[in-house]
Amino acid sequence: MENNWNCSGPLGFFDMLPLELKFLIFTYLPVVELSCLTITSKSLRNYVELYRNTERAQKYLIPYPVSHSALPDTDQQQKFYDQFRKCGLLLKRSTCLYATKDRLNLVQGFAQKYLCSFNQVCHNPFHCAALKCYGIFLHTVIAGWDDKECIRAFEIISQTTVMIRHLETIVRYKAGAFSELEIHVRIFFRRVFLNQCQSKPEKAFWLNLIMKSFPMVHQARILFLLYGPVCDNEIQWYELCESTPTTKEQAVICFGDLANAFRILYLHCKDWTEDAVVSVIDELMSAPEEWLSENVATLLLFCGDCLTMKVLTSKAINGRISELSNIILSLCLVCLRQEQPMSWIINVIRNVLPAMDSSRVRIAFLFGIVDMFKESVIDVHEFGDTAEDEVSRDLQNLLDAQASLTKELIAAAFQGILNS
Repeated sequence: MENNWNCSGPLGFFDMLPLELKFLIFTYLPVVELSCLTITSKSLRNYVELYRNTERAQKYLIPYPVSHSALPDTDQQQKFYDQFRKCGLLLKRSTCLYATKDRLNLVQGFAQKYLCSFNQVCHNPFHCAALKCYGIFLHTVIAGWDDKECIRAFEIISQTTVMIRHLETIVRYKAGAFSELEIHVRIFFRRVFLNQCQSKPEKAFWLNLIMKSFPMVHQARILFLLYGPVCDNEIQWYELCESTPTTKEQAVICFGDLANAFRILYLHCKDWTEDAVVSVIDELMSAPEEWLSENVATLLLFCGDCLTMKVLTSKAINGRISELSNIILSLCLVCLRQEQPMSWIINVIRNVLPAMDSSRVRIAFLFGIVDMFKESVIDVHEFGDTAEDEVSRDLQNLLDAQASLTKELIAAAFQGILNS
């Protein structure tokens, strides 16, 4: 009974221990359990916070240095990322009653110790694990925050890392003028903000934040910067203006991420209206130069029915009939190559025709498709400057696409008789 006063504090007998011994005990606890302690009482949280800022804790929380190169072992890589997720959970729980500004200062203080973009030049950013670690840590901390708090987090991080200023520089100059900076900005935004998203609405939110302060022409550039094809650590700005993918796999690499970004913005971002999405897609297809028509068609196919109809209907309303006919021809070629049913093209034509303001224009559009096939065959035959085998293959593809479309048109024209 004489020693009851010794354990009368909020933590009982634990209060009797010297601070160094408390910290030693903390080193034997898993990080997740340590984070749970911070939400049991204010006193215990204060002790954990003191411990978290010690040099011993830093070595315990991150027991191995952050790798600025590829981690060779997959299991080691996963353990590495899990440790940062646990550290994020610790910081999230221990600061749950702090103001947003104070929490963000702690996030930045933690990042400065490990992030290459703060304290050293990353010679091979493609294989640097540090940015992904930071992205995992950040998204763990801000999970459940409201939009205003997330916007504040984005603004502080973007300003501190100067990434928004870098982005402004990139879109102000010619595409490819700062190839190393372009890659660094791409990797930063993808690994820190986009790749760790757990849902499509969440990704739409961060994508919109990155682009919202820029005009549409620059938004198109930014989307290509983030999701366009890359080769030899350089963004291939002119690749889609000069050549087309030859296989399904190449098409997915070139257009899959771009199309997915447009679908996410269209379906899950309130700030992006139909007209805005269509306008940015249109800007993208002429940035930095006009895309080849077949690449335009491939992107539309990957974007899905709804966006394809919106883009083509917009062109029909604006009287761009020749361009529209050319895209339909290219869609036929892409459907043939991607093994998509040609009946989809018939459905596209049916949906586009009502947007044209007269029967004369509609007939011109339909006849224009036929004329495009004829002109393309002549061009390949007379002006093809590639090897003979390639010319033969291109001719064969055109004729096969034309034959497939013709069959579908005939079947649609005589559907009533055929079904009787």
